[in-house]
Amino acid sequence: MSRISKRKLIKVLKGDLEMPVSKQSLLDQMAKPITQEEWLKGYKRWVEQHTLSTPPEVYEAIENIGKKKRRRKKNVND
Repeated sequence: MSRISKRKLIKVLKGDLEMPVSKQSLLDQMAKPITQEEWLKGYKRWVEQHTLSTPPEVYEAIENIGKKKRRRKKNVND
């Protein structure tokens, strides 16, 4: 996953980081639409970049390494 600065993250969350689209760039995009094959390639690339390459169980195991197990108090009446 790519890194982003705190300042940019805040702008994105507020919705202020919109890329300006000029009329000319919009017309250029409409003049040459992408094919389904190109779109699928781009989508697959995006999914690869934005998904975890390691299964979640590994991350859970790493998270639990430092945690200590709670000891149960012995009941005095036992």
